[in-house]
Amino acid sequence: MAGLLLASSIGFADEAEQDKTPKAKRTLEEIVVTAQKREEDAQSVPLSITALSGDDIVDKNMGDMNEVSNYVPNLDILAVPTFPSIYMRGLGSSYNRGFEQSVALLIDEVFYGRASYINQGLLDLSAIEVLRGPQGTLFGKNSSAGAIHFRTAAPEYDFGTNGDVLLGEFNLQRYRFAATGPLLDNSLAWRIALMKETRDGGVYNTTTGIHEEDRDNQAARLRLQWDVSADLSIGFTLNGGVGEQQGGGTQLFVARARHLAAMEVFDPQVSDDVYDGKTSLDHAASSSRESWDTTVKVDWTLNNGGVVTSISNYSWLDEDLSFDADFSPIPFLVLNNDEDLRQFSQELRFTSAPGTLEYVAGAYFLQTDLFATYDIVDYLELTEILTVTGEGERIACINASPDPKACQDSALDNATAGLVAGQLIRTRITLEGNANPVETSLTRFDQLTRSGALFGQVSWQFEEDWTLTLGGRVNYEEKSLKVSHRLINNRTGIEGAGTASGIAGLPILGYGLGDTPGGSIIFPFIIAGDSPFEARRERDNISIIPKASVQYSFSDDSMSYLTIARGFKSGGYNAQPVNDQQLEFDDEDALTYELGLKSEWLGGAARLNVSAFLTDFDGLQVATFNGVSYVVGNAAAATIKGLEFDAMLITRHGILLSANGALTDAVYDEFKSAPCAAEVATKPPCDLSGKPLRLAPDFKTTITAGYQGQLLDLPFITTAGINATYNTEVALATDLDPLDIREAGTTIGIQLGIKSLNDRWHVMLFGDNVSDREYLAGAQDAPAFRGTHFGGAYPAATFELEVGFRF
Repeated sequence: MAGLLLASSIGFADEAEQDKTPKAKRTLEEIVVTAQKREEDAQSVPLSITALSGDDIVDKNMGDMNEVSNYVPNLDILAVPTFPSIYMRGLGSSYNRGFEQSVALLIDEVFYGRASYINQGLLDLSAIEVLRGPQGTLFGKNSSAGAIHFRTAAPEYDFGTNGDVLLGEFNLQRYRFAATGPLLDNSLAWRIALMKETRDGGVYNTTTGIHEEDRDNQAARLRLQWDVSADLSIGFTLNGGVGEQQGGGTQLFVARARHLAAMEVFDPQVSDDVYDGKTSLDHAASSSRESWDTTVKVDWTLNNGGVVTSISNYSWLDEDLSFDADFSPIPFLVLNNDEDLRQFSQELRFTSAPGTLEYVAGAYFLQTDLFATYDIVDYLELTEILTVTGEGERIACINASPDPKACQDSALDNATAGLVAGQLIRTRITLEGNANPVETSLTRFDQLTRSGALFGQVSWQFEEDWTLTLGGRVNYEEKSLKVSHRLINNRTGIEGAGTASGIAGLPILGYGLGDTPGGSIIFPFIIAGDSPFEARRERDNISIIPKASVQYSFSDDSMSYLTIARGFKSGGYNAQPVNDQQLEFDDEDALTYELGLKSEWLGGAARLNVSAFLTDFDGLQVATFNGVSYVVGNAAAATIKGLEFDAMLITRHGILLSANGALTDAVYDEFKSAPCAAEVATKPPCDLSGKPLRLAPDFKTTITAGYQGQLLDLPFITTAGINATYNTEVALATDLDPLDIREAGTTIGIQLGIKSLNDRWHVMLFGDNVSDREYLAGAQDAPAFRGTHFGGAYPAATFELEVGFRF
């Protein structure tokens, strides 16, 4: 969202006095982080880190993590209910319930294993810390790309309240309220935070007549802090959240003539313009999420100044997702993907007192119990699928043609054939009286994971200006799985596969043929290798995750560091398997080298941080879209290297200038088993060796400029700011299809408002994407419709008004 690093980052507490004395020197405030399990100045930590304060998040109106990522180098987030993902330095985890996150997500030091929690942490924050590079030594597990740590606001012993109301386009209404105070003077304090947000959808579904992306989100948090004595404190946190969204808002953005002609039979308004605010889907998609978790934290300070900490957490997440899996108005494919997740974690650690020798040591246990479904319902006969998609002609043609690409294009661009196929489908459905299921694919995924670890890190200031840090984690993990994948022919009521090979590579048409008489013949055709199975699997591993860092301080205001760290992500099981051969994937291993400089200049008025990094991957885990689902496999090798920077300057007149960004070169060294783009006429796999990773632009930067001060002795503080984010072209799909691209461009945001001199109230106007840039949030091949693509666009220019108070 529009905005700048304002009060929380540059010390505007004495703004009125500073404006009356223009020559008074302004300085950037110290940013305190807990990246090494103790409170430290971010400028002294040997990590590539970006920290945003709670006030900063409010000032910028960062309503979700999509907006937060604009202010963090090398971070790409898609925070949507349907396909949430987090990518850092080109590394992340696509949509697959069994695929664990490459970026660790933590709220108040508790590790959460799902990207779905990413917006829950945004309520009543004191800070967000984004740590780039492997963080497995101190933070949970599988943090090979980095970690995002949300620190929520703590209870206070003075009564206080704050809140705001945000109103915007599409009937956006957001209400937030927080209050704190004592229950027992100086021994027991409380804090509550509440949020409710509703918004009408911005994409109109011309087929169902409803608006997609209607949302209704609610969240609450209760924190208690009991200071039993000067040495012992106990904290209790209860979080709850409910989220509902009607429709996913996905749209077609490229459609072959054959497919578009067939779709127009069912909805004449269908289009492949992803920026027209319209979609055409016959199934009314929905998503709902409910989550609750509770945490108990105990801190016991010893006589020597060391602290023993215990953190216990139990959380559960229920998520139900249903959407139109063919992304068209044709009654074809519907996907239901639900998840029940239960998680328990326990951390016990000792943190030494500050000094020339500082250390952290502890033990960690995590158990997750995951049950997920992945059910696909098909409503078309096989002959209808072959004709409406053009696959029948395409397969027969490319097997015999000397020019497979031209032959394929001819089949997919035959609008007349598409029109006839669409009319025949509609006639059959009309005669039957309704669109009835023809076949069903059912997947049940039940996985129990237990992980235990011993970890530690020691920092030794062996010379006045030199500090050596060594750390490590020994982790044991075991996974046990029960999975079943079933195929059912709803016409015959028979379960099993019924595929048989016919002439020219086409299956024999009709039922009662193949491995199981009357079984499924459609899913084995539209998904290569699809076959029913049941399996029980177990796997375990022991991993050692070391880290070493050396740090040199040039002065009190500048230092440099060199860090070498291993990143590790355990193997596991696909939650969307179509056969037992693709069920399992292997470990991912990485080694990262990082050289950084952190410095302050002009007596604290300027800051410059730069880091260069190089990561070598072996067995990089990659999620590939197979036409219906994401399947995880291992690329042989990849190298990611780049340069990240963060600069800031506050002038004597209160003008703040800042810039952050990254230059990144992320390349597959070897990936011979890669998926092929839909327009490629040859059979997979394709070789993407030497090609770039998805979601890793060569260059991305955000530049901000703003002012906050008392103008002309007016009885309030004026705030004004503008920010511009530029990124080069970036691939959105694993197959690097040139159609699935977020084009290079610049997005501009603004903010304008006034605040009381005592910070008791504020009125702010926010503008997002005010230049109306058209660009894609995500893009992918449309299942079954080869050469047709679906995606989602970021919103056009929007404006929001916020009124807030603080007492």
